Amino acid sequence: MTSIDVLLDKYNYSVPRYTSFPPATQFTEKLSNDQYGQILSALPADKAVSLYVHIPFCHSLCLYCGCNTKVVSSYSPIESYLILLLAEIELVGKRLTGKLPVNLLHFGGGSPNYLKPKDLKSIINKCKEFFDFTETSQIDIESDPRYLDSSIINCFAEVGVTRVSLGVQDFDLEVQEAINRVQPFEQVKSCVEELRANGINQINFDLIIGLPKQTIATVTKTAEQAASLAPNRLAVFPYAHVPWMKKHQKLLEKYSMADGAERHLMNEAVDKILKSHNYSAIGTDHYAKDGDPLCTAQSEGQLRRNFQGYTTDISEAIIGFGLSSISSYKSAYIQNTIDPVAYRSDVQEGSFPMSKSCVLSDDDQSLRSLIEELMCNFEVDISCYNDALRDDIDSININLSKLENDGLITIDGSHIKITDAGKPFTRVVASSFDPYFEIQEGRHAKAI
Repeated sequence: MTSIDVLLDKYNYSVPRYTSFPPATQFTEKLSNDQYGQILSALPADKAVSLYVHIPFCHSLCLYCGCNTKVVSSYSPIESYLILLLAEIELVGKRLTGKLPVNLLHFGGGSPNYLKPKDLKSIINKCKEFFDFTETSQIDIESDPRYLDSSIINCFAEVGVTRVSLGVQDFDLEVQEAINRVQPFEQVKSCVEELRANGINQINFDLIIGLPKQTIATVTKTAEQAASLAPNRLAVFPYAHVPWMKKHQKLLEKYSMADGAERHLMNEAVDKILKSHNYSAIGTDHYAKDGDPLCTAQSEGQLRRNFQGYTTDISEAIIGFGLSSISSYKSAYIQNTIDPVAYRSDVQEGSFPMSKSCVLSDDDQSLRSLIEELMCNFEVDISCYNDALRDDIDSININLSKLENDGLITIDGSHIKITDAGKPFTRVVASSFDPYFEIQEGRHAKAI
């Protein structure tokens, strides 16, 4: 067995997260308005979809952030944005053949809880004009605990929010000060208690590994504190230092940050703590309380992965609204513009505010399934994908042989299985089947 230090030195390079395939770096061309309209019109009226709404505003800048967001000191820009957002929902809704049933409505950001209660209601009501919400439809919303007050929590309960994801990141004060996000443990605890008091019992935490000033001791304590509040799920993400994309991250470079070996030890420490509190590891970076639907989906081979991470959402189509949102369909990804001026102009003119897209070939669709299967189940029978692999099979086999020699995978005929030692490098294994992938610094976040 190759030592972890050797593996980190060899495989801890920049690699896609594979929340989509092809990865977002391959989104280039722009569809015409009619082409996108045809995709929407072709969605089956009886097949449930999911919706994503992007709220790109925050009260302050968290220096680790890689999201598309803007810090605003007044509510006026949000009010202007909401007019356009509602118009975009209507623009899309009018191209559908009927009121499609909804599995999930997810609010991301930014800080969606920046919205005033009346505005959150207006977005949901606008969605309900064009989509069919049933008693099984879920509404999830990401929230910043520092600004989660009683009025918005009461609104969450009133409009039927079923899950709230709290951006915790870390509980250590020195780490919080370094990343410009100070939120004491007691503040998060208070949010959790008030959410539960209002009947919102599905609560997620986001934690980050690899932030400035973190140590094994501090992340261990954060994991213990997080587990003590008993969230249903936790996502434990590696910090993605991408200053070529997010220039404000350069401000963190004055601090020492953990290297790959230290981050690996931090992950192991968090993994040990969470498992001791009856959480099961889900995929590469999620945890769920034993008995959670994510655990069931993983055990039954039904776990899914999309831009929101690991999920039980079975929707084939995810329709995105708002700046930078990405829509996912069987045959294409469509990304909205990140330019507020272009967004306003397009929506006011009655055009879809697209900036780029990626049309998937039949082989792309097969490889998407292969990579998702590998990312979710840590194993795959590649004989099911022979047609899509045919042109690259020789180079794939050479790469798989190297991974097997280093103990990251086992190969039994056409069956590939990622070993326990290989699980931290799952994205690297997946990249073996990605014909677009090239090892290139400054393109993706590192594997660990």
